[in-house]
Amino acid sequence: MDLKQRLAALRQQTGHACIAERIQRYRVGPPPARACRPVDASALAERLGGSLRAGGVIRIERRVALDDVHGARCLARVLDDHGALPEARGLDPGRLVFVDTETSGLAGGTGTVVFLLGLARIEDGALQIRQYLLTGFAGEAVLLTESAKWLGNDDTLVSFNGKCFDVPLLAARCRLAGVADPFSTRGHLDLLHPTRRAFNRYWPDCRLGTAEQRLLGFARTDDLPGSEAPQAWLDLLRRGDATRMPGIARHNHRDLVSLAALLPALVDAHAVPAEHGADALAVARAHLARDDEARARAVLTAARARLDSGALLELARLHRRNGDWNAACIIWERLAEKGSLESIERLAKYYEHVRGDHAVAFDYARRLPLGGVHDSRRQRLRRKLEKLGKLGSDHRSC
Repeated sequence: MDLKQRLAALRQQTGHACIAERIQRYRVGPPPARACRPVDASALAERLGGSLRAGGVIRIERRVALDDVHGARCLARVLDDHGALPEARGLDPGRLVFVDTETSGLAGGTGTVVFLLGLARIEDGALQIRQYLLTGFAGEAVLLTESAKWLGNDDTLVSFNGKCFDVPLLAARCRLAGVADPFSTRGHLDLLHPTRRAFNRYWPDCRLGTAEQRLLGFARTDDLPGSEAPQAWLDLLRRGDATRMPGIARHNHRDLVSLAALLPALVDAHAVPAEHGADALAVARAHLARDDEARARAVLTAARARLDSGALLELARLHRRNGDWNAACIIWERLAEKGSLESIERLAKYYEHVRGDHAVAFDYARRLPLGGVHDSRRQRLRRKLEKLGKLGSDHRSC
């Protein structure tokens, strides 16, 4: 039997219907429809102590007295002057709105929904907190527009990593919902950035939880981690299971109170870094970026006993710019004894151009490496000493 005959015989044995049946056995059909239990929004609102708004949005309002203590921090400190924190300089405490979100996903993107938006501000002598909880997709526009009504034109948002996550996500949801975006158009103080600046060298990480423990003395108990929020909300939508929603609302509430307490704590750390375990040089450079040399100099002076050579050189530079040559020279001389070439060069320049003591300047210049500008300085000083008749025998070999 040739090949054609064998193929024809096989086709007759299998048949098209048999092949179709075989294919059907391997075909994966759609999963059976999962029954979704409706969310009892009214019952959930009552359980959370909130009120039910249009679209199934629940609004929760809380009041925290400013004389309350959060960890080891009194909340009333949020009213203090914030001038020591460069980013907060000139901000009115009464125009600050603390913001934190819980979302359906932790990676962001257009598919991520803000299902819980928490806002807090100082009103009537207390920290007033409002939380908007979404119990279904249909209420998203209501959540966004209602929360926007609580924002004034001159308000500044205060967040922790909100510049990269919360606010861009809220802005994206506003665009998709077809409502005005009140979030990205306002000033924004993201406390993550000054936290990293001050403590990145010394802390294992700069997460909000770490800042709470180390700066606020606040340790969370019975707290539902934010990482569980997406699944908790999906359980609410798919099965009407609201078991974890009070924990999510409590977690968000604590985030907002921590933001209010963290702001003055960071102000303190930027005022006197040495007393709070902060990076004095990084803090000083932040003040310099805002043209505040006096504060930068004060910060480094207070931390002088803990400064490394780089920070000491920066302090000496600031003393020089302030005309305090004596203070600058004390630092340079200390570092020169340890072999700091930059300090030796600074002293050579100081004695040549400021003091006019060419002999001492030449002594320092001789300690600099051979070549380039250092050779030129030595030759220039030698000529000056020869002209003045002050070139000693110990100088002639140099």
